[in-house]
Amino acid sequence: MEDVDKLYHEIVFLLDIDYEHLKCRRFVNNLLKRKRKWLFAFVMHPEVESTNNRAERALRPSVIYRKVSGGSRTERGADIYARLSSIYYTSKLRKNSFIKDTPKVIVRKSRNAKPG
Repeated sequence: MEDVDKLYHEIVFLLDIDYEHLKCRRFVNNLLKRKRKWLFAFVMHPEVESTNNRAERALRPSVIYRKVSGGSRTERGADIYARLSSIYYTSKLRKNSFIKDTPKVIVRKSRNAKPG
């Protein structure tokens, strides 16, 4: 905890700049004052990763698909792709079957949908 406090104070010192742009000042103040616990969660909790590499790698196949295909032609098509890829990667992480999980999710979604 002592190291975290020391690092925090060093960051405060480095970011203690009079930013001209109001959004920059607000961002720094919000980050330092309200999000302090989030900044150092990876130090205090070993199960939290220090980078977002896993999330970046998980998004990569979708980004490549979008680039190769030229993107979706409709908003509905983009939504369907997002939902199916979400189901696929969630199933993969849980070591479940995409083929078995997809109908369950679709049925659950249609039951929760508003009529109209």
